[in-house]
Amino acid sequence: MRSEEGAGGLGAALAARGPSWREKLSSSETHCRRESPRKESAAPPAPTLSESGAGKPREEKRTALSKVVLRRLPPGLTKEQLEEQLRPLPAHDYFEVVAADLSLYPHVYSRAYINFRNPDDILLFRDRFDGYIFIGNKGLEYPAVVEFAPFQKIAKKKLKKKDAKTGSIEDDPEYKQFLESYSLEEEKTSASPETLLGEIEAKTRELLARRTTPLLEYIKNRKLEKQRLREEKREERRRRELEKKRLR
Repeated sequence: MRSEEGAGGLGAALAARGPSWREKLSSSETHCRRESPRKESAAPPAPTLSESGAGKPREEKRTALSKVVLRRLPPGLTKEQLEEQLRPLPAHDYFEVVAADLSLYPHVYSRAYINFRNPDDILLFRDRFDGYIFIGNKGLEYPAVVEFAPFQKIAKKKLKKKDAKTGSIEDDPEYKQFLESYSLEEEKTSASPETLLGEIEAKTRELLARRTTPLLEYIKNRKLEKQRLREEKREERRRRELEKKRLR
């Protein structure tokens, strides 16, 4: 009885509150769905990455390939010999021959790099020398292969900056001092041999007088001591002889 009354009371209470929360939720969803197209149509579309100026992808520069490599050349082939065999060679601004690396034996080949000014000449060059047989120093045949060089850039010759000190040696004070000392030496050499010999002997004596060591000082003192003792003995001998003469 209580359960039925409770159920009936709960139903009456819900009926008295009005529409249920589910009905409110469904009505709010339909309301949002109706309003959402209006909001989307009112908002301006966001610019894409491709449309915005700052996000435009940078266009890559496409340059025509102009540098080729001529592979499988004879190992002893020089630049002059190859240039002679490739004549007439189309207009180019780079031509370099790389000698063979003997440590890669038996795959020992030279190769040449050529950069053509006109890319259309590359096809003609390929038709002429792709598969062309070069003869080595020992009579062996070397069929060449023409390919585009993997690295298309060429080495640029760097212009050396002119040295600011070029041609300024005449004004250099150290150089002037050197010239003065050199002229004095020339005057000395023009003197007579006797004068030069005297100067050399004087310098030698001066050097010997300055040069001394403890050992040299000891030897010198010892000589002086011996000389002094010798003089004393000589004087003693004279004195005795004089006394003997007096006694006679």
